Amino acid sequence: MLPAVAEPYVAGGAQSKPYAYEDNDGHLEGISIDIARRVMKLANIDVTFVIYPVNRLQAMLRKGEIDINFADALIWNSPEEQRRYVFSKPYSTVKEHLYFLANHPARGQTIAQLEHLTIGMVRGYNYRALDPAIEERRLSRLETSQDEALIKLLQSRRVDAIAMVDDIFDEVTSAHDLDPGQFVQGARLSEAPLVFKLQPQYASWLPQINSAIDSLNKTGELERIRRKYLPGAKAAK
Repeated sequence: MLPAVAEPYVAGGAQSKPYAYEDNDGHLEGISIDIARRVMKLANIDVTFVIYPVNRLQAMLRKGEIDINFADALIWNSPEEQRRYVFSKPYSTVKEHLYFLANHPARGQTIAQLEHLTIGMVRGYNYRALDPAIEERRLSRLETSQDEALIKLLQSRRVDAIAMVDDIFDEVTSAHDLDPGQFVQGARLSEAPLVFKLQPQYASWLPQINSAIDSLNKTGELERIRRKYLPGAKAAK
């Protein structure tokens, strides 16, 4: 067995339910939190977990104040960031779509067809599928700090659509007892494999992290953790 890393390192993630959030007692939980705890234990790496809004998390990563992002995706990183950091193999996949009100005329359009619309998104997130349209000013963005606020912007028609991870959209609408029939899923933005992103000096940890992911995948534990948190799984109990 590899010796345990002597000091606790800092593993951070973006604050977003059902992936990483505080429960009513202030304890961290969520799909990515639970998976990261199991992976780090199997990999014998001692870490302290923290969650922050995504823009603060990214700033702390750049400053080296966080050693691992436990819920990132290669396609969410610029080419420069992909060269700078090291990435594990995937442990889950998230899908991201645009969401419209059900009667919006652009709801069935492809990204290439969208014009003169305002898209709501959480501050700090970049959706590379939308970048060309935003750069060409076919689309504009309106940023907010929380997923719940995005839904309110959409309901009040301050934005034409919002960009969101499917599981997060399902969680927010379920938690607030919103009628799903008032919304419709639009164009897909990405299908992103979730990975651990490490500062480059910890590249030597990758084999044990990847081995832990493989082990949890083979036993079915990764899927069990996902089902524990997804709204559909809760309803089925």
